Amino acid sequence: MAKLVVITKGASPAVHELGPGWLTIGRADGNNFQIVEPSISGRHCEVQLRGTELVVRDLLSSNGTFVGGNKITEAVLKAGETLRLGEVELRFEAAAPTGNPIAAAIFKASAPPPPKTGSSSQPAAPPKPQLPGEAARKFHVLFVDDSMAFIETFGGLCLEFSHHAWEIHSATTADRALAVLQEGPIDLVILDIGMPMVDGIQLLGIISRRYPGLKIAVMTGRASEANRATCLAGGAELFIEKPVTTDGTRVVFNLLHDMLAWAQREGFSGALRQVGLLDVVQMECVSGHSSVLEIRNTELRGQIFIEAGVITHATVGPLSGKQAFCRLLSLKGGEFQVKLFTPPPQRTIQERWELLLMDAARICDEETAFITKPQLAQAAPAPVPPPAAAPADDLVVVARYEGKWIPTDGSKK
Repeated sequence: MAKLVVITKGASPAVHELGPGWLTIGRADGNNFQIVEPSISGRHCEVQLRGTELVVRDLLSSNGTFVGGNKITEAVLKAGETLRLGEVELRFEAAAPTGNPIAAAIFKASAPPPPKTGSSSQPAAPPKPQLPGEAARKFHVLFVDDSMAFIETFGGLCLEFSHHAWEIHSATTADRALAVLQEGPIDLVILDIGMPMVDGIQLLGIISRRYPGLKIAVMTGRASEANRATCLAGGAELFIEKPVTTDGTRVVFNLLHDMLAWAQREGFSGALRQVGLLDVVQMECVSGHSSVLEIRNTELRGQIFIEAGVITHATVGPLSGKQAFCRLLSLKGGEFQVKLFTPPPQRTIQERWELLLMDAARICDEETAFITKPQLAQAAPAPVPPPAAAPADDLVVVARYEGKWIPTDGSKK
């Protein structure tokens, strides 16, 4: 089995066996190969075994990644060669050649590969049924991230969640992302902020100008209020933190897939126009964000204030507090926008957001039931009473005689 071995004297001894697929090396928890040394960045580099060689890619580390004494962005190691991360040196020990079936099955386009693997052949994924109620079509999704390890892991889960309704494209640099967009239609771009040379925020502006109307979501590990406001103002429809668990990945996938699958549905629109208002509130609270959701339609305008993941105030017309919050979430149409947080004039809500959403959903269901039942009753045609039979003793006058017979209904007979 091929492996990486820490050989620096004084460093914590460590060995990691290499398998197919990309893996990350760094000081922080969550890396495939964790090396707790101060000169190594939290997420320092990533490597992938290709036959008897090891591809190494730096992930914007603070102290650099070195091969043969030279600082590299990407390089290839042969068996017995060493790799230096900050002040820690590792030796690559190869074994029998191995392939990379995961990457071959998942990706159509990837970061610049060696010349022999530069083709863009279609992945041979077995056909699976579409999600219920969806058209049988492929959604082309472009991931732009400096980490192929993340794209491989997250993209693979999205393939499973979508029953292979997604076709994944990937790029680790801005120029590669623009090249993929020129090669064919893309339905959704999922963009990271931390990118080499041209960062994600700059790339977001370029894509928004060149491809107006293209759906763009920013998914990053560098979430901040400033970045969030900049991305939403720059054309992103969604700004979310990278998930770190499978459950978190499923939640994020559901939001992204909703943007793709329900482009024409009626409902709210705006900065996050393909996601329901309840979903946006839940996402903001779970992520601990601070924001103001501005909701409006032709009849009213309201606001929901969320501070560090806590709903503190809501207002619409003369209503405020919980009553206003439930009123806004019961709207069936309109639009909303996520705006930079400003403190509310007062704090009128103290309940936990989970309970608020449950109450709002219950009230909405009750209103729907109240409206639907009378409509159903009105929709049923009232029974037509049979014509009353004339009493046997009564005479019915149908004509009178005035020199000639004249019908009483005025017709000319």
